[in-house]
Amino acid sequence: MSGRKLDFTRGELGYANEWESRERLEQQGQDSELVLRQFRDSFPKFNTTADPLGVVDILDQGQQGACQGHALAQVFSICYFLATGRKEAFSRAAAYYLSQKKDGIRGDMGSTLSGGQWVATQHGMCLESDWPYPGRYNPGMPASAQGKFLFKLATTKPFKDVGQVTEWLDQGLPVQIGLTWNSSCDKEVVDSYNARGGGGHSTVFWQRRATGNAVNINSWGQRWAGDGLHEWTTKSIEAALAARWTVMIGYAPAGMSFPVPESLS
Repeated sequence: MSGRKLDFTRGELGYANEWESRERLEQQGQDSELVLRQFRDSFPKFNTTADPLGVVDILDQGQQGACQGHALAQVFSICYFLATGRKEAFSRAAAYYLSQKKDGIRGDMGSTLSGGQWVATQHGMCLESDWPYPGRYNPGMPASAQGKFLFKLATTKPFKDVGQVTEWLDQGLPVQIGLTWNSSCDKEVVDSYNARGGGGHSTVFWQRRATGNAVNINSWGQRWAGDGLHEWTTKSIEAALAARWTVMIGYAPAGMSFPVPESLS
């Protein structure tokens, strides 16, 4: 690990679990079997072996509670790669501030997966170049982002068991996570998760190692854990799912909008 001193509070980590709406997550999401079928039909040659570090920019959220925004932007980059074979950076600011606006959260108090899910499936996302991530909290939308929210995704209802999570990962698809993060998570391999203490945090599972461990993508920069990634065992994922505040949902590009950016057209 990098030795980064963590403040396990909502302010730094940023998943506003007390604002979470499981009802909205259920209503906005589809059955995972349906989304998987749509994905297979739309993208029969999807890539399940790409190096995560070659697809996703692992950037640092800094002192903002924008982990959900970073995680959702990473999810978009993964799905864009699956749909097009190209790398593209999506707006962390849009993913964070628009989900806050949906939930009525004022100030740098984090955001929810249900707010992010609404942005991804209904409002739409823009590119990082359209709405760059600011150095400090600033929810105002720049003029450069107006009319640029053209990218959308399909999503699942919250996963209920570890089998759904591993099936999703084995199909090459990302899973966004919202959970209580504490010292049990701050290891190279998380093998004994507990939900006591800590603050809310959002990250992304994408792919599994030969060991069966899921690769977890964080938002504290590549100095954290040496490359910004660590691993979770199936046992630790199962323990996390059993915890009160944990939410895990899958994303896919199936059936949704993925226009080619102007720079590539």
